[in-house]
Amino acid sequence: MIRRRTLGALLALAPWVARAAVPGVRDRAGGTLVQLGADPAVAVLLRGAARGRQQSVYEGLRLPGPPVALVAGRWLVGWGAEADRGLFMAFDADGERLFLMLLLDGGPIYLAPPRVARWPDELAETFAEFAAVCPLGLAHGPRFTD
Repeated sequence: MIRRRTLGALLALAPWVARAAVPGVRDRAGGTLVQLGADPAVAVLLRGAARGRQQSVYEGLRLPGPPVALVAGRWLVGWGAEADRGLFMAFDADGERLFLMLLLDGGPIYLAPPRVARWPDELAETFAEFAAVCPLGLAHGPRFTD
């Protein structure tokens, strides 16, 4: 027979054990932007950031691009581009922040954060890869922290 104290300790651990069995958002590395965008931790921020451009953002998630990469151990970064449209998305797995830029008709639309905000330096290299494949180029990308 299990003692009450032992049973109480086991029940207290149950939520922790259940959470440990659920794959974390970092497990989305190597997947697609669609998979990253569908993750519950990302989906809530993505819906809020899309602000009236949901259709363009969701189409952007399906554009051809490399698999999502884990950058600096915390940033899940992915992008897709085709013709004069594209999408760059970075999710901070530690701070639950989203950086999202939509490219429509060759022009950037900063959805999260707004254009005036600086982006973390860890995103600069991956963003440069994205900018290099944009057919019209990105003369004015985001500003990165020093």
